[in-house]
Order: sequence, then structure tokens, then C-alpha cells
Amino acid sequence: MKLRVGLIGCGKIARMHAQGFQTASDLAEVVVCCDEREEIAQAMALSLGSAKAVTRWQDVVEREDIDVVDVCLPHYLHAPVVIAAAQAKKHVLVEKPFATNLAEAIAMVNAADQAGTVLMVGQHQRYGSDHRHIKALLDRGVIGRVLAVRVDGNQLLSDKYPSGHWLFSKAQAGGGIVISVAVHKIDLLRYLLGEIRRVASFQSISGLNVGMEGEDIAAISLEFENGTVGEGFFTFAARHRPIPITTYPFELFILYGEEGMIHNIQGWHVYSTKVKEYNNGPTRLDIPSQEYAEWFDYEIRHFLECIETGSEPISSGRDNLGTMAVIEAIYQSAKTGQVVGVPPHILEE
Repeated sequence: MKLRVGLIGCGKIARMHAQGFQTASDLAEVVVCCDEREEIAQAMALSLGSAKAVTRWQDVVEREDIDVVDVCLPHYLHAPVVIAAAQAKKHVLVEKPFATNLAEAIAMVNAADQAGTVLMVGQHQRYGSDHRHIKALLDRGVIGRVLAVRVDGNQLLSDKYPSGHWLFSKAQAGGGIVISVAVHKIDLLRYLLGEIRRVASFQSISGLNVGMEGEDIAAISLEFENGTVGEGFFTFAARHRPIPITTYPFELFILYGEEGMIHNIQGWHVYSTKVKEYNNGPTRLDIPSQEYAEWFDYEIRHFLECIETGSEPISSGRDNLGTMAVIEAIYQSAKTGQVVGVPPHILEE
């Protein structure tokens, strides 16, 4: 029997999720779509065929004919909806970031644990074909021990959203560029390189995004448990992407290893002193091109298969406590001007 899905939130990111469920139609079917904007819910339901449209998320969570709830709401609504869904014995997929703070994330994990249901965070960058390929290279030791990493993210928020959008609200988003965009790379780096021990961060508000309450510029330094050091620069105030990155999501990614390096400038490249096929200088990797939506296809199929098999998802709620702990430490560093340790006991919850 197919899993019956309730999609809560029918905005931009929900369209990617909806396609993912359609691609995995052998495993699941969206039977109800919810958005407080009735016309948006109806349009999504129509695109999915026989799905019903409702405007109250409670009406989805309370339905007995729903096995799975997919939460694609503004950040500040994640915790109440996910906790209610878990208490109703629903499996839950929630879009990133997991929550607006670590305490909310812990409460959601506890609710799912008590209910015995699967809880997964939609950290879709873990599921892209290129990042899976890079992880395989690292697992093979192609560049040896990773010494350092550099990442960035460049956007102009006001080009994408009007002033007054909830992403401009510090309370509703949980912050600014760090929790909305840097969280992608923080989570991906944890997946590729392991846990992060300490962080330091400087942040500012540029003034280019009128009404922006959270930081729209952030510089972050990272120290990993294994000794790797890293830096990240993220901004919602970039009028142009300065580095020629041709692969989605068009963000710089460089891994420096003892025996080589991997980078994505004008395509993914690898250099290795120990692997013959890669030791004649940077070699372009032949990674199959993948559309943005396909990252979600892979993510959602993984989620549904974990429900069927009882396996813990790659980006489970429990795992993502580590990501939220790092995000919280980054904000604490910016507030205090100090290097801040990421509490190890939080990562082991």
C-alpha cells in the first residue's frame, strides 16, 4: 500500500517536493495539500490530480488517512507543526533549516522518538549527484586527509523576494543568511568531513535589502573535530557572483587535501598525487548533469524508503541536531565576539 502524504505549505520549495513525490509514485501519493492561501493550495492539489485542498495545517495532521506529513512552511512554523504531526503518529519530512533554534530542534526529535516515527530534515544538498560523487572520492581517500575547506554563497535577497517577506524577519526566519543559506553548507560539510568543534563569525547588515532584520553578510571560521579548518562567506547582498561556478548551486567549494584537492570552479575538478588517473593536474570530473529538482527526487525517495525499511535517514532529525548546534554557536560567536565551542553532548543527543 502506498504511503499517503499531506503536503503542508504550497510555495516555491513545495513544488520541488511535489515533483519528488510524483517521481516516487510507486511508494507514495499526495492526498491533501494545505496552504493558508486557498488558491495556492487548490492549484497545487490540481497539479497533483486527485489531491484535496485545505487551508488549516491542523486539518492535515488530524486526518486518519495520512501517514506522512511534509512540512514546507516558514521556519518559525516548523516546530509546532512537526511536533503536532509526530504526536499524531505521522512520519515527517521538514524543509531546512530544521528549526529557528536548537531547543526547537531537540523538542522535535524528542516528539518523533516518543512516537516511534521517522523524522527527516530536507537538507537536499546531501542528495545531489555531485556531492554524492565527492563524498565517494573522499571516502576512497583520493586526496588524503582533508586539511582545509572553503565555501561561499552569493545572492541578493531583494532580487528574489519583496521587502516584508518573512525571510526579512529575524523572528520568523530565525536569523538571516546563516540560518537560511549557510545552513546548507554547514550541514554538507558535517556530512563530508565530520563534526565541527569550534566556530567564529563576524556578521553585518548591508542595507541593500530594505527591511532586513537579520544578518545579510556573514564570515565564518570553522574547526572540525578531525583537525580540518574551514572558512565560509555568505551574503544576501551580492549584485553578482564573482567566481565562475557552472554547477548548481553556483557556490564555491574547495577541499584541500594532503595528497590533492577538489574544487568546483568551472566544473568539478580533482587533483591527486596518489591516484594515477588524477595526477596530471586538475582533472575535470565526469559527473552526470542533474537538474535542481532531481536533488529532491533522490531526497524524497530516500525518505520514503527509510519509512518502509525502518532505517534512519541520512539527514535524520537526530543527525541534524549537529547542524543546528553549529548554527547556534555561529550566532553566539557573532554576538559575543568570541570563538565558541559546539557542545559535543548536543551532537550525541
